[in-house]
Amino acid sequence: MWIRIFRTKREAERARKILEEGGFMVTIAHDNFEGVPIEKYGVPARFRLEIDSHDLNRAARYLAKKLKKPRK
Repeated sequence: MWIRIFRTKREAERARKILEEGGFMVTIAHDNFEGVPIEKYGVPARFRLEIDSHDLNRAARYLAKKLKKPRK
């Protein structure tokens, strides 16, 4: 199950790192069409942050809280 969609891989990687630091198992899925990244067809890429469904609500709250904090 995906928790959030990001427009850049960098944003998705940042969120993945935050969630993994919180103890969540996370993967990033990249949109593609028959194995070819969709941006090759002129469609903007999207990166889905995927997580186990039983962690979804807790992880969503955790990620939202961490993303709201100002960076030092």
